[in-house]
Amino acid sequence: MSQHTLLHRRTLLAQLAAGSLSLPAWTALARASEPSGEALNLIPWPKAVQRREGSLKLGAGARIVAADEALAPLAEVLAGEVEAVAGLKPATAEDGRARAGDVVLQLDPAMDEEQYRLEVTDRAQVTGGSYAGVAAGTVTLLQALSAEDGAVALPRVSVADAPYASYRGLLVDPARHFHTPDMLRQVIDLCRWYKIRFLQLHLTDNQSFTFPSTAYPKLATPGRHYTIEQLRELERYAVERGVLMVPEFEMPGHAGTMTRKMPELFATQTGRGSTMNYARPEACAALDAIIGEMIDVFRATPYFHIGADEVNFSGLDRDPDFRAAMEEAGAPSAYELYRAFIVERNKTVKRHGKQMIIWEGFRPGGEVDIPRDIVVMAFEGGFYHRPDDLVEAGYTIINTTWQPLYVVTRRPAPVGQWPVEHIFGWNMYRWEHFRDWAPAYGEPIELPAGSPVLGAQVCSWENPQEVVIPFVRDRLAAMSERVWNPAAGRNFEDFSGRLQATDARLTALLGDG
Repeated sequence: MSQHTLLHRRTLLAQLAAGSLSLPAWTALARASEPSGEALNLIPWPKAVQRREGSLKLGAGARIVAADEALAPLAEVLAGEVEAVAGLKPATAEDGRARAGDVVLQLDPAMDEEQYRLEVTDRAQVTGGSYAGVAAGTVTLLQALSAEDGAVALPRVSVADAPYASYRGLLVDPARHFHTPDMLRQVIDLCRWYKIRFLQLHLTDNQSFTFPSTAYPKLATPGRHYTIEQLRELERYAVERGVLMVPEFEMPGHAGTMTRKMPELFATQTGRGSTMNYARPEACAALDAIIGEMIDVFRATPYFHIGADEVNFSGLDRDPDFRAAMEEAGAPSAYELYRAFIVERNKTVKRHGKQMIIWEGFRPGGEVDIPRDIVVMAFEGGFYHRPDDLVEAGYTIINTTWQPLYVVTRRPAPVGQWPVEHIFGWNMYRWEHFRDWAPAYGEPIELPAGSPVLGAQVCSWENPQEVVIPFVRDRLAAMSERVWNPAAGRNFEDFSGRLQATDARLTALLGDG
């Protein structure tokens, strides 16, 4: 590549990051000058790859050296993964001194949090701005490994990489169909494999309450809940792999389990059973206590999700508790109390040092202002609140568009089973919908690149645990490619070839074959 072309690419990349260049314009340039290293099967494709002649052989004496003590857990994880995918288990070195033939893990505080470099010369060195950055680099190393006839090798390569989007997520739904801890460990492995930073656990809904509250033990659904020890172990397992779990405690709608188990505290008198009595101070105090319990388990994540969507307000304005609360607050409706409820839960979440996430369940306007420090997941194609209107109003959002990011296998394809190619042709600033009542139906809503969109999330809803990974794995890979490096300029045929290779290795990592 000429120096002129290189400088031009860097200029355009800066413009893309600043939001002054469209993704199509960058993609056209990227396709005109493909990066080297086409034989590498990496997903998501890195920002910069330089392939050199030769390879580094990893023999029986190969070691993984944690140059920083904080990276020792990652070294152990990586050693087990190399054994799973290549049949060789390197030793892990505790002294931090590296030699030729080693894999070296180290931190560089001058780098951004998820930025990493992979250099393979007479040794392989992964350097990252944080544990998460080094973890991402080790995935690239794992995907680049070759293992044939007992020989394990790494191509001599230089990779400089960092994600375009900070939020790359997957949601799973153990509240509808319980997911065992063993299955969730596999989901964590899947997230790590495709550099998915956040795993959202939909822990409560009308069907079950899977969190074991100590303060309110009656809420836990028999045979369909975790223990505190199981959740703490999953938290440790995820953090060691660079994955952060985001708990979702759905409220005040989707709360049928709570209203059935403790009607004296959570049930309304005149409303629907799926909406809790959020006008009752004692109920809200209980919610705040449970939020604290959950945050104490899921400590690593910066986020806490309260749901807040699809609330059924039918009959609530006639409910005695709501009428009393409306009079005391000077609120004209149960809907305005709902907005105030979101404001108060945000205060609770912030007291615990977390940032709150909600679904797009509130609508524009309203007397009670919803704080702009709440992150909004926009999913319904603008039915409640258009993504462009949310951004204009000052909110930061995450793209969870129904089409094509929802995986709902009980629906006939393509709805809820959107083709992988559809996801590959989508970008994180685009919302679509398959229903004609949604503003994004027919003509998608697309925001300019650089808008305050943190990233995107695939959502596996209402799925039995045995179908989650089979239906999610390829789709998650495609989303990761689109949000990690949207400027890669790769076509779907190229992606499919890489996916075939990475998916086969993922199967070995998961122990499925």
